[in-house]
Amino acid sequence: MNSGLVYAKTPIGDEAVRQSTRVVQRNLRMVLVQVDGKMTVGELSAKIGNARLVENAVEELERGGYIVPLAKAAAAWELGIPKARKEQVSAISQFSTFGSGTAAGPASIGAQSQASRFSSFGKPVLPTAATTPEVPGTRSDLEPEVSDDGPVTVSRLPRLLAMGGVALLVFLALLAVFFPYNNYRADIERELGSVLAVPVSVGEVSLKLLPTPHLSLREIRIGAAGEGVIAAIDVNRPWTMLLSGAAGVQDVMLSGASIPVGQLLALPTIAGSQAIPWPAIRQLTLSDFRVDAGKSIHFGPFNGRLLLSSGQLQSATLETPDRSVLIGARPLAEGLDLTMEGRAWRLPGIPVTFPVLQAKVLLEDNRLQLRDIDASFFGGLLKGSWTLNWGDGLAMSGSGEMTRLDLRRVGADLVPRMKAEGDLSGSIRIAARGDDWSALWRNASAQMQIDVTRGLFNGIDVGEAARRGPGSLVRAGATRFDRLQADVGVDAQGVSLRDIRLDAGLLTASGQLQVSAAGEVSGALIALARSSVSTTRVPLAVSGTLPELTLGAGR
Repeated sequence: MNSGLVYAKTPIGDEAVRQSTRVVQRNLRMVLVQVDGKMTVGELSAKIGNARLVENAVEELERGGYIVPLAKAAAAWELGIPKARKEQVSAISQFSTFGSGTAAGPASIGAQSQASRFSSFGKPVLPTAATTPEVPGTRSDLEPEVSDDGPVTVSRLPRLLAMGGVALLVFLALLAVFFPYNNYRADIERELGSVLAVPVSVGEVSLKLLPTPHLSLREIRIGAAGEGVIAAIDVNRPWTMLLSGAAGVQDVMLSGASIPVGQLLALPTIAGSQAIPWPAIRQLTLSDFRVDAGKSIHFGPFNGRLLLSSGQLQSATLETPDRSVLIGARPLAEGLDLTMEGRAWRLPGIPVTFPVLQAKVLLEDNRLQLRDIDASFFGGLLKGSWTLNWGDGLAMSGSGEMTRLDLRRVGADLVPRMKAEGDLSGSIRIAARGDDWSALWRNASAQMQIDVTRGLFNGIDVGEAARRGPGSLVRAGATRFDRLQADVGVDAQGVSLRDIRLDAGLLTASGQLQVSAAGEVSGALIALARSSVSTTRVPLAVSGTLPELTLGAGR
């Protein structure tokens, strides 16, 4: 058909638009309504959206005399609409042809049979121009009205489709919730076992819809004896497993996990021995994650995530709930490169806080080592290393260099009875053994070489005792000095200061002191008081209880 032709309605077509029963097929009526003597067949096709439907309808409407090409429209309107003889039809003849109803003329009988209200058999698709118009008021109420505004829409079909879609979704949701997942628990255990390279048991498998749909595994035990425990494993977007199984898993969350160190280090993705057989997985989220070291040491809890690519670990980030400790990890050819960052981190069990701490971490089956420690410590700096062993009981050792620690803050936290000020520098070595973490620190011992500058000791006045000379007693007071050096030992019994060297300008002193755990002090000092003409040597006996001490000058 020529898509450039323009059609116009004939008087019959114009009448058919006003009487909806004249053209019963919706496709034909839809095209007839749009014919306006201006739009070409191609434009009608573009407007309705179905070129084949439009062309077929135009041909059929033209054959029925409802439209003609625009060039013939004037002639068609000069002929007008043939006047049809209106037959009177009784109420009885509407439903029956028995009796007098059969006396009607042939035309009436033909019209009645074709327009039957109960059957469309034999009904022409397009009534001819001579067909008798339908009696007003007899149009079926079930036939939808068609307006000139656009194509006919079927109002009930979308509603039925929507209801069917909702019913299907409800059915699928119920099927997913009540599906017997526990019947496949053995398969899930085998799959997890292949991933972790150890036997795995699962207590319960179910589908949870809130807060988002996820496959939930509960009460997971790892290892032949169930040493490792995971409270829950949630597989997000479980529909990704429909086609590819566990290989389609992308996002997994572990909650309430407690894993022994040896078991953790032996995991394929940690040890770097092989990739896990879930190439699609991108993220493993951890919540309330703990690592067990020995019987009494537990690292954590941590929250964080592991990022993977093609089943291989790319990086990991863990942090404590208060965000005071941050652990970072990335794989290397020889193992894992771990880093630790502390932020206002308080060492468990002792009154020591690190405002800032950075260190490299080495985690082994029976040992944790912090190397290259660089920490802010009591207002100064601490650099060194520290090692914790748990293979045969608990043992720790460490060493470091201290730079310009605030002696007043050190005393306030570690020796509250000591009232001293100054900048403390020096070296420290620490060691301890114990059955648990608390016993480890109770049994700790430290050896230090200290160098205090621009300091002040309250509770003892060495200068006054030296000035008064032999036989005098001086209680309390204060000693200001330029520099104090000593070898210090600390253990559970107390503190010992050996090889004391005090320099306060014209006054110097040397000796040793012993401080018990109860704060009782005993010891001896030799004070040298210099003047412009002489030097006085005065032995001093130190006694008393911190913070106030007594100096007795000897001869």
